[in-house]
Amino acid sequence: MNRMRSLAAPIIFAAVAVLSRPPYAAAAPQENLAMNKPLRLVSVTPDRGAAPVFERVTLAVDLEAAYENPFDSQQVRIDAVVVRVDAAPAETGGSWSVPGFIYAPFRRELVDGHEKITQDGDASWQVRLSFPKPGRYDITVSASDETGAVSAPPVTLTATAADMPGMVRRHPDDHRYFVTDRGETFYAIGANVCWAGHAGTFDYDRWLPAYAEQGANYIRLWLAPGMFTFGLNTRESGFDRIDLHKAWRLDYVMELSERLGIRAMMCIDSFNILRAKKSLYGVWEDAPYPQANGGPLQSPAQYFLDPIMLRAYRERLRYLVARYGYSTSVFAWEFWNEVDLVDEYDSEAIAAWHADMARHLRAIDPWNHLITTSFSNPAGDPAVDCLPELDFVQTHHYIPRDLDIEFYEDRATKRAAADRPHFHGEFGIAHSGDTPKIDPTGIHLQNGLYASVGQLQAGTPMTWWWDSYVEPKGLYPIFGAFARWIDGFDFVAQHARQMQAAIRWTSDTPPSTFNDDLVEPIVASWETSRSNQPMTVKVLPDGEMQHEAPLSRVLHGVRNHPELHNPVTFEVDLPEKNDFSVVVQGVSYAGGAGLTIRLDGKAVLEEDFAIRENPRRKTPVHKYDGAYTIRVPKGRHTIMVESSGNDWFYVAYRIPWRKIPPLRALGVTGDSRALVWVHNRAHTWGNARREDYRPQAIDGAQLNVQGLSPGRWTVETWDTVRGEVTATAEVQIDTEGQAGIELPAVATAVAYRLTLNRR
Repeated sequence: MNRMRSLAAPIIFAAVAVLSRPPYAAAAPQENLAMNKPLRLVSVTPDRGAAPVFERVTLAVDLEAAYENPFDSQQVRIDAVVVRVDAAPAETGGSWSVPGFIYAPFRRELVDGHEKITQDGDASWQVRLSFPKPGRYDITVSASDETGAVSAPPVTLTATAADMPGMVRRHPDDHRYFVTDRGETFYAIGANVCWAGHAGTFDYDRWLPAYAEQGANYIRLWLAPGMFTFGLNTRESGFDRIDLHKAWRLDYVMELSERLGIRAMMCIDSFNILRAKKSLYGVWEDAPYPQANGGPLQSPAQYFLDPIMLRAYRERLRYLVARYGYSTSVFAWEFWNEVDLVDEYDSEAIAAWHADMARHLRAIDPWNHLITTSFSNPAGDPAVDCLPELDFVQTHHYIPRDLDIEFYEDRATKRAAADRPHFHGEFGIAHSGDTPKIDPTGIHLQNGLYASVGQLQAGTPMTWWWDSYVEPKGLYPIFGAFARWIDGFDFVAQHARQMQAAIRWTSDTPPSTFNDDLVEPIVASWETSRSNQPMTVKVLPDGEMQHEAPLSRVLHGVRNHPELHNPVTFEVDLPEKNDFSVVVQGVSYAGGAGLTIRLDGKAVLEEDFAIRENPRRKTPVHKYDGAYTIRVPKGRHTIMVESSGNDWFYVAYRIPWRKIPPLRALGVTGDSRALVWVHNRAHTWGNARREDYRPQAIDGAQLNVQGLSPGRWTVETWDTVRGEVTATAEVQIDTEGQAGIELPAVATAVAYRLTLNRR
């Protein structure tokens, strides 16, 4: 859930649907799980003696011990040491350990559209395993409580060979992409499906097969707050225990995902639990962590510092690894959803917490799943994102005006993405449930999927509106058309590189360009960066803009943050006189700002955005919002825009004479394959919402592709709506690696798959 927010100056535009549906009723307290018996390991019984690699084997552990809290490993713990007994001396990874956990069985039924969960047996202990390599393994289970420790005789199991993809990893050589244990690139395709409605797991019975049928391979699940489907920590369970009926639900969905070949990012916590109710979507007062609810904390900030809470969190990680670590469907552990929205966000403390918890999780997870976290601000927090303990970086981005460019800039401007994969963990075109009305046919969804390939993302942008949009509008086939398009293209094996492609016009009178006069920067930062320095922008005759770094959405002033002062100078060459506007979209609450516009070095407009500082206000002031316009004569000129007051303001620019070429090509080139998507730039969700919008076909164009291997290539024309090949041709690539492809009339978009003929 995204709120375009700066770490230093919070602006929150939230997704209303996130907490708008009626929450689940409070769970009934689970049975008393305490035991008071002399320590004894009665038996260890596997559910089978052999299993294919990466398939689950469950050991039923009959344990008698003395403990009050079975989720506290200092009171009671089970560990299984796994040793491969037929490993060659030179092989590594022959011995490892996995924790055990307490489990309770449940059954489900659907009553008047609501899922009803009922316990279906006594709680017991389990160990869950999966084996990465074929062979024979001895498993020795040990148990301990405060009185001592015992071990059971080893159990021998056999892992048989199977053609299974295994877990997902960071590729060791190509930092941009993920790879499976089997060796192929894993390109994440899917959506957030973080919680269910009243039907609970029955909702997932509909959603997940629908995604899988269309080739999607990824979902995201939330394990907090407690009122949600998989909220493992609740007021009823307590801050240091797990709600076992919620865990059973998570079991059900993960096992369904395994059968369907879908990977899940397990988001362990969300900012809501550390955000007071007086703020948007805060549930701190209902969380199990405050002292008023039996927890150890006096304030949300203590979550990252209090030793009792830190130990309880480590115990939760231990439980997650024990119960779900075996599964190839665990794509990644995500510590936080949008951690920057917690109350009293402290970058230094939270970075240290992430580093510590990631190291701990790495030490106890023998399957070595990926680890990440997320922020609401598209810029993230480099102090956290760049931690070497985190495996990939993601962005949450809402209301993109031009996602072809903005999503690419999200990746290109993140320092962490320079050495690890990146994709958009959440995206949408609204912060409320209006998306079905704004874009009923899924234009933004389709554009986002196809553009991601040429942006060198590690996966598609993941839509937030799964239950109120994708499902009721029947948009699953959009995923299928895209998945079939990239099928067979292995990004790592092909040494994928951004395609060099240009649109050439084959007629003497090329199609007219269209106006795109509002330039809305997306980078908003209060840190030293290239965007927070003086910058020159050249506005070319064809409408493109050249600048060395992304334009900043924030123009910083000369007093509060002088080191970030970042005036922008536009170099223009006007065929005739025209207007130029600076669009103010919010002024700093901490001292106001000022605007100066200079034409050819002379100040021609000056405005004072005076603000009486209010220490309780933490959102921008909007009384100065609007366009501030100057007239620019014909010819070459410089226009400098500067925040000349105390502090910052949010900015966009209106350049009425700016014309944009109507087609854009994005894609990747490989050694023997290539993918390219040609987009009619007028076909966006923003334009389509206009009542008078009708797609205008652009004809008379040629796609000029560069950087291909010399030889004869097969070119398949791909229908992005139906997801099928509509035409096939061959082109000869010359020694310079170039080819021209005649484009059909492009009303919305057209895609191509190119394959080098080996014969």
